Amino acid sequence: MIATLIALIVGGQAAASAPPSSARPNVVLTNQQRLDAATAAAESGRCTEAVAQFGELESTPVYKRNRLLAAAVDVRKGECLVRIGRSGEGSAAIERGLPNLKAQGDAFAGDVRTALMALGAAAADRFDYDRAAFHYRAAADMAKGTARIVPLLRLSQVTMFDRDGSALAAADEARKLSVASPDLGKKDVAAVQSQYARVLLNEGRAAEAYRILKDSLAKQGGLTNKVGLSDITTRSDLAIAALQNKRADDARLYLAYTGAGRMKDTPFNRAAIMAAPACGEGGVTPDDMAIVEFSLESDGRVVGVTPIYATGGRRAAVAFAGAVSEWSWRAEEAAKIPALFRYTTRVELRCSKAAEGKGILAPLREAAMTWLAATAGTAPWADLSDAAALPLQRAALERARATGNQAGIAQVALAMANSSVTTSDETATLLDTAAAAARAASAPASVRHLIELRQAGSNQRDVSRWRATLRTLLASSDYASDPLSADTVRLLISQPAGKTPPPDDAASLQSAVASDAALPANHPLKVAALLGQANVLAAKGDVAGARSAFDRTGLSGEQCAQLGLAPVMRSLSASSSDYPMAAVRMGFEGWVIAEADVTPDGRTTVQRATIAYPPFVFDDAAIGIAKEARYSSSFRPDGTLACQGVRLPVKFLLPN
Repeated sequence: MIATLIALIVGGQAAASAPPSSARPNVVLTNQQRLDAATAAAESGRCTEAVAQFGELESTPVYKRNRLLAAAVDVRKGECLVRIGRSGEGSAAIERGLPNLKAQGDAFAGDVRTALMALGAAAADRFDYDRAAFHYRAAADMAKGTARIVPLLRLSQVTMFDRDGSALAAADEARKLSVASPDLGKKDVAAVQSQYARVLLNEGRAAEAYRILKDSLAKQGGLTNKVGLSDITTRSDLAIAALQNKRADDARLYLAYTGAGRMKDTPFNRAAIMAAPACGEGGVTPDDMAIVEFSLESDGRVVGVTPIYATGGRRAAVAFAGAVSEWSWRAEEAAKIPALFRYTTRVELRCSKAAEGKGILAPLREAAMTWLAATAGTAPWADLSDAAALPLQRAALERARATGNQAGIAQVALAMANSSVTTSDETATLLDTAAAAARAASAPASVRHLIELRQAGSNQRDVSRWRATLRTLLASSDYASDPLSADTVRLLISQPAGKTPPPDDAASLQSAVASDAALPANHPLKVAALLGQANVLAAKGDVAGARSAFDRTGLSGEQCAQLGLAPVMRSLSASSSDYPMAAVRMGFEGWVIAEADVTPDGRTTVQRATIAYPPFVFDDAAIGIAKEARYSSSFRPDGTLACQGVRLPVKFLLPN
């Protein structure tokens, strides 16, 4: 292993220049100890510790003058960086050191192969399956005998959605090697052949996959209440195979024995923020479906996202997996879930027809963020999930406070207040912090007013109080002098809130926005005002006026949600009778994000499940509930749809 080889490198250099043993200093021994400790930590999986220790070695003279040692440290540190989720840094370190290790031939062959596997894992993490396959194939080509099994399995995982035979060939070779090896037990063989069966599932050969997975289950000891990761994987795959073979009861049985949806006192709640990919994104169609597996860290981050099964080939697999990688849980919710189930969780997904709902505050938010970015700098967490961004934001807030950077404080505090994983109590404090910093930084109206409107939103459940607060703001000279802020407030006041209808002056408020010469004709707020006017006029029986207002929006009926003006739910007739009896018998709990199109009269059509946990169990029940949901009426001149893809989260919990 690398520890022994590095010891030879350092030992050889030290011997050439070392003084007599009686006077020999302790420097060489210290470096050797660091190497041994860092390598031992890496090989035992303590990668955070190993990265720090390898970092100390990088500052030593021996690292700087010995290219081979530097290469070995770079590669091993890079492998650990990949393992702890810092794939970009890890890949760069490995690529930096790998050529020097390759040049050593057989002496470093094992380390080169391990490095190639790490590069493959890093590429797979970013869903670059072509690059991942390149590295896994290279690692397999370097290996012999049973050492080929792992790279072959990894190769099959990143190519199994291509359906060109390459994944099947790799998985089949790995299976044959495992069967022929006297060193591998039944459970090892079962794990290998389960991946082979997964490839068969994605090839459309469900009957063969079902037979092989049942054999894997037998090798693992059958359906018992004791489960490890391999058992969960096999049983989860068996559930897919059973369903594909039209054995729904068997599918639920196998799923029940994974523990999914059956965690006493610690239900696997929905993420604080989760979305399915938009239909059309990456070529995904409403007919495509995928099962995606992921791990959930105790801080709410999603890692290790892997598509397991996808009906739409690689394009669908990557689109669905990419969507899951952006989900976030609140840390306190994630920490309640047993580690075993956080480590491997599966969800069922379909694409979403909902347009991205930016909401009425969007134009004001965009203006505020533009100023903050120009003044405080571009936020480094912009492309991260909320859970992954939070520790960076906390550190940035401390730095901004330490340096007195008021614009920076406002930027970070507002970003954290907008985060889905921040608690409501912390959000209120952060908004106060952002407001004070914005005033100290002499921020423009867009920044100050955005924060004030977010603060006012904390009273939104008390609609009368919330609207009164907004009217007070609108009456102030500070808002009157800023058309964007004033029109935003007018629109907020004019909207229905839950079951509370629009205020009596909604039409006049919307008219003021629609006719405001300070905003361009196609401004989103003007379009939203016209859409709201059409609804108010239609409710009063003025169909001609409603049609005129709607025509001026330039929208089709399906585009409503882009403006945050989707129909408001009026009723939802769900009861205990909607709970599937099969789920009751097996003790399943779970949730579904259902979606439906809404007609102008508030009824739903084209109901579908977009995200479901556990897979297969509650889809039909959630669709049935969505069929009975009723929404507010909306004016549409063509009479077809009021809105596409209105989301309806449904949670299924058994009584205590």
